[in-house]
Amino acid sequence: MQILKATGIHKSFPIGNGRLEILKGVSLDIEQGQIVALTGPSGSGKSTLLNILGTLDTPDKGEIKLLEQSVAQWSDERLSRFRNENIGFVFQFHHLLPELTLWENLTLPTQLGGAKEGRVDLERLLDLTGLQDRRGHYPHQLSGGERQRVAVIRALANGPGIIFADEPTGNLDVDNGVKLMELIMDLRDKQGQTFLIATHSEELAQSADRRLFLNDGVIQDT
Repeated sequence: MQILKATGIHKSFPIGNGRLEILKGVSLDIEQGQIVALTGPSGSGKSTLLNILGTLDTPDKGEIKLLEQSVAQWSDERLSRFRNENIGFVFQFHHLLPELTLWENLTLPTQLGGAKEGRVDLERLLDLTGLQDRRGHYPHQLSGGERQRVAVIRALANGPGIIFADEPTGNLDVDNGVKLMELIMDLRDKQGQTFLIATHSEELAQSADRRLFLNDGVIQDT
């Protein structure tokens, strides 16, 4: 199944008296169960592209289909509902709520989203990540690697079709970066989870199923 298809995505931003064109007709497609690494130099537009593909921002021009549905004409309310039910996000900074325990952070998306079939078994994921005995701890009591693994599990809470990850290993040391990548591969292997990951990590990119290179506003399969 094709999870994502983007065609002719353009995006520019005002600068001085003109506009800076960041994306110049980007097209890509991603199938279910793929780990796709999005690489490219700093400032090439990786985060901008992820935000657009994840419906957090809109393109100037182009079409995006998620789960075979075109989202171009959707209202903000419909997009928000679709995003909560079908898309997961992991960022370089974990964004866990400091006043909530690990378990409360994990279950918050399901409380906000209401009942939904297809949600993942959070208890099983805690076992998979070795965090079961940390469920009552607060974010400041967890290591950086543990916090980022919690962020990945939280992104899975509503059983999304795809997870967008923006530099998820950027603040981790080598060992924790490896552990996070192993978790992502386990999720791909054991439940067919799909990931699009913007990264500067050569190790993470080499472990992905596909590698896309974004430079000068265009994208290439490498």
